[in-house]
Amino acid sequence: MFQRTQLREGMTVRSVDGEKLGKVFSLGDDTFHIEKGLFFPKDYLVRYADISDIRDGEIILMHGRESLRNLSDADTYGTTTSYGTTTTGLGTDTGLRADAGIKDRSWEARRTEEVAIPVHKEELDVTRRDVSAGEVRVHKDVVEEVKTVEVPVRRERARVERRNVDPGRPAMNASFQEETVVVPLRAEEVDVQKRAVVDEEVVIHKDAIEEERRVAESVRREEVEISSPDDADNRRSLNLTPDDDPLLRR
Repeated sequence: MFQRTQLREGMTVRSVDGEKLGKVFSLGDDTFHIEKGLFFPKDYLVRYADISDIRDGEIILMHGRESLRNLSDADTYGTTTSYGTTTTGLGTDTGLRADAGIKDRSWEARRTEEVAIPVHKEELDVTRRDVSAGEVRVHKDVVEEVKTVEVPVRRERARVERRNVDPGRPAMNASFQEETVVVPLRAEEVDVQKRAVVDEEVVIHKDAIEEERRVAESVRREEVEISSPDDADNRRSLNLTPDDDPLLRR
């Protein structure tokens, strides 16, 4: 927590969002006094514990402008005792300044008092979002065609040959019975199987194209019309007749 020795009178006080609140008018044991300005319509007390930082010779509070405005409207911000007087923090205390021997500048402040009236207007905040802009469809049809492939195959063919043998060659295991000898012949057959392979690729590229688009939207703003009692007196004086105003009589 920041101490009294780190502050001095005349230092600028700002909210956490950078809004200038006023200047230090006096320093107490637990609180310091912010003089009345454009933001505060009254003099305010702030605790040292509510200081967020001291930067470039300026005091930064922990609260934002709107938070302080709400607190100032409610006139409550905790109770603090200083200078021998019990005071509501972020509130006025004329006796506080008198007990502390501080010069009462209320009349001087009233002479220079200003009231800030905000005048609003609407501005356009343009954002971008992704939406669907169409689609590209690639349709694949199945086309059936006949493909002919020449495949060499082999088969066995029987060829009978009769040869002469040496005379007197003994016959082994001669049974002299009728019999049939079967010699199998083999051949190759063609089996066809199909498998899927990649023939080609179709690649779709998406390029980002930037273009200008004009957006028009109606916005509202507030206009200020000022009227005062002085204006009413002037308007009344314009319609005076000699009978109404003795000064106009000749």
